[in-house]
Amino acid sequence: MKRILGTFSLALVIALVWAYEVPAQSWELIYECDKFPDDPALGDEAWVPYNPAGIESSDIAKITPDGELHFTDPDNMVRFFMRDHDDLENATIEARVKCLSQSGAYYTACLEIKDGGQTTGLGLFPGHISFAGKTEHFVDMTEYHVLRIVKTGADTMVYVDDEMVIEGPAGLSDDRHCPTFGSGSTGGAAEHYWDYVVYTTAGAFTPEELPNYFISSQAVESEGKTATCWGTLKSR
Repeated sequence: MKRILGTFSLALVIALVWAYEVPAQSWELIYECDKFPDDPALGDEAWVPYNPAGIESSDIAKITPDGELHFTDPDNMVRFFMRDHDDLENATIEARVKCLSQSGAYYTACLEIKDGGQTTGLGLFPGHISFAGKTEHFVDMTEYHVLRIVKTGADTMVYVDDEMVIEGPAGLSDDRHCPTFGSGSTGGAAEHYWDYVVYTTAGAFTPEELPNYFISSQAVESEGKTATCWGTLKSR
């Protein structure tokens, strides 16, 4: 990710980077949102689209000049993205995302883990996030936030900017085995931007155990110069 950081942001990043040790855990897949998720250029790291009626990614989203995946999500269209995994009993998924509008069911704009029995999912709205359509946490989602779902068996913790805000059991049943994100409903329209999506199926990790990708992908030198850590940099 490339970032342009103000004085306050620089100080925050310095403090957080110094607070974290390099973790033994790592993200299994890092999607930077600078290409469509199903772009063949991603090779083995491409996502599989849910593709009813031959809808293309470009029909519902675009890549911005800053390297964001921008869903314009017209009404009566749906396109979310999946990656199949046999075992999602303990898994972690994180995204930096914002949502400007949402007019449908909670999964119209969604970030989820489907383990073959249940869907552990977040719905995105401009003024809040919704966990499994049952529990809400109010936050201004018209600005970027780092959202994390930590799944341990049937139990789930949801973090916003490294703060745990929701804890509870998973939600709807689903026979798929996959991390999922994108536009999940034809019955509503939404506009949302995605900066990155990362996940691991190796375990259920808190931010202390596996630092969020936004922080851990950059390090700041004491002179105020930005240097690459173990990620790339994306400007805003």
